Amino acid sequence: MKNSNVAVVKCGDYDSEKVFFSIKEAIEAAGDFPDVYNKTVLLKPNLLYPVPPEKAVTTHPAVVEALIRIVKERGALSVKVGDSPGVASTESAGRKSGVKEVVLRHDAEWVDFSDPALLEYKQGVVQKQFFPAKVVLECDVLISLAKLKTHEMMYFTGAMKNLFGTIPGLNKSRFHFNFPEKEDFASMIVDLNGALNADYAVMDAVVAMEGAGPGSGYPKHLGFIAASANLLALDAACASIVGYDPLEIPIFQEALKRKIWLNSFEEITYPAMQPAEVKPETFKKVKILKDTGFIKKILPDFVFKLVKDLYVPRPFFSKSKCIGCGKCVEICPPDALELQGKENKRKAVVDYSKCIRCYCCHEVCPVDAIRIGRF
Repeated sequence: MKNSNVAVVKCGDYDSEKVFFSIKEAIEAAGDFPDVYNKTVLLKPNLLYPVPPEKAVTTHPAVVEALIRIVKERGALSVKVGDSPGVASTESAGRKSGVKEVVLRHDAEWVDFSDPALLEYKQGVVQKQFFPAKVVLECDVLISLAKLKTHEMMYFTGAMKNLFGTIPGLNKSRFHFNFPEKEDFASMIVDLNGALNADYAVMDAVVAMEGAGPGSGYPKHLGFIAASANLLALDAACASIVGYDPLEIPIFQEALKRKIWLNSFEEITYPAMQPAEVKPETFKKVKILKDTGFIKKILPDFVFKLVKDLYVPRPFFSKSKCIGCGKCVEICPPDALELQGKENKRKAVVDYSKCIRCYCCHEVCPVDAIRIGRF
């Protein structure tokens, strides 16, 4: 079990030198940074889709730049940076977010997560095989560079959920289809984290995302960086800073049961700043709902569908905002969406009888045309 230190350090803006020294301070305080000397290091930022860094959808390029400099200072043989966005190309997400520019400027390697390879995990609870990008399995050291954001389906996304991006492209949709309930999807994410066994994580919380994350929320200045060798400890600490009870986040609940990262959230220690020192006065969270899996087991299918429609928020599509790009249709796991209408005026239309409420459509919509709600 990795140490439970989470170092929280203030960082007021994305000035590259400020970010660099803040991350160095956090790493030194947290301890247990992996030995990267003469090794291949893969940095995995969150590049959900192609937007400028000011939108707070992606890990800021200054954070990626700082980690490249740090691992190079420590003698890394090779530094690779990559991700697999939901529907957009890695190339477009890298360029628009500004991440690819800093990667090339510092002579690191920009990699595309397009070639899957088998990864077996016999200890998996719901998933014993994964097919992450081959480059992920070939690296010696894996570091998750997460963006602190809310998440409509899982409530919070950080270092652990960020590793779902190691699964190439639309292959991620299959997992949403196979695990539509929050608890099952959380178990799959924990299995993936167990299989990948990332070495370290850094949280970009200088500017986070509140509201309807992970793609359609709003930037929220928090002014801190956090680092830890323990991904669950890091995520739980950051979630509590913005007002979540870690025990209510499905991924954290499941990870805690496994006793791989922590036995209790009370084990988390803070060798730098205390959480209260960076806690915001306000932060718009995604409302916590109880999982519907137990209801599904005891009700007839037609009754469950009625209950689900009333209880579980669903996506609503704005015809005035929709540009007919088709990204939501492309990513939808159960094929519940289609574009209808005349050429150049096509709009997304949803079949709620097929919709599994995974909110993938909401994540990838580039124009905020999808609202999640009950009515």
